[in-house]
Amino acid sequence: MKYLLIDTSTNIMIIMLHVDGKLKGIKQRKAKSDHQAYIIPLIDELLKEHNLNIKDIDTFIVGIGPGSYTGLRVSVMTAKMFSYTLKLNLMKVSSLLFLTSGYKEEVLAWHDARNNQGFSGFYLKGKLLDEEKVRHLNDLNGLEKEKLIILNEDTIKLDSNVIIKMSTLVEDVYNLVPNYLRKTKAELNLDQKS
Repeated sequence: MKYLLIDTSTNIMIIMLHVDGKLKGIKQRKAKSDHQAYIIPLIDELLKEHNLNIKDIDTFIVGIGPGSYTGLRVSVMTAKMFSYTLKLNLMKVSSLLFLTSGYKEEVLAWHDARNNQGFSGFYLKGKLLDEEKVRHLNDLNGLEKEKLIILNEDTIKLDSNVIIKMSTLVEDVYNLVPNYLRKTKAELNLDQKS
C-alpha cells in the first residue's frame, strides 16, 4: 500500500510518503501563508524522488485540524481533489495527533490560536485522552504544563505508522470539512452584526 499523508494546519507543511509499512520520504516547508503555492509542487517532487506519480498512490491521509483556517483548507481541498478525481481512498486524522504522532509519552499538543489561546488535546501514542478544545496558556495547571508541547518546527515529531493506524475512512469525500474547532474572526464579526 502506498499512502500520501498531508498536513497544513500550522505554518509547517508536511507531506509524507509511506509505502508497504515504511516511511519512504518526507517534505517539510515553513510557510508564510502560502501553502497553496507549494503543496502540489512538493507532492510532485516527493513522488518523483521515488519514481512514482500521483496515480500510484492507494490512499490519501489528511490532517483535518484543528488549526489555521486557510492552512486547513489547502490540505483538505487538495486531498479531496485527488481522492475524488482519481477515485482513491481518503482518510482523515486530527492534525494534533498527526503532529505529535512520534511522541511515546503522554503529551498536551498545543497549537497557537492567538491571544495565548491554543487548539489542544491530550494524546498518548496517537490516542486522544480527552476532547480537543481551545485552552488558554495561563489556565494550564502544573501537570498540563509538564506535558505541554507547543507545536512548531522544533517540536513536531512524526510517526507515519501511528498516523495511518489512527486515521478513519472518509465515506463521503464531497462533504468532508476541516475541524476548525471555533469560529473565525470574520464569522464572529458577522454574528455580532446579525
